[in-house]
Amino acid sequence: MNIIKTFYEERTGLFYKTLKMAKSACKHPYVYRAWIDGGGRILGKYALYAYGDTVGTISRADEELAKRVRHDVN
Repeated sequence: MNIIKTFYEERTGLFYKTLKMAKSACKHPYVYRAWIDGGGRILGKYALYAYGDTVGTISRADEELAKRVRHDVN
C-alpha cells in the first residue's frame, strides 16, 4: 500500500505539502496531518492546528495514524 503523508486544511478541503502552506490557506485554518492512499482516499487524519493554536505535533500525529492504519490492515 502506497501511503502519502500530507496536510489537510478542512475549510478549503485541500491537501498541502507543508504545514506552513496549510496554515496560510485561509484566515482561520483547521489543519490535520492526513495519510492518503495513492487514489486520494483519506486513510486517517489527526488535528494539528485549530482555533489559532497548535493542538498536536506532527510526530504524535504520525504515531497515532500508524497505529490506526496498522489496526485497519489487520
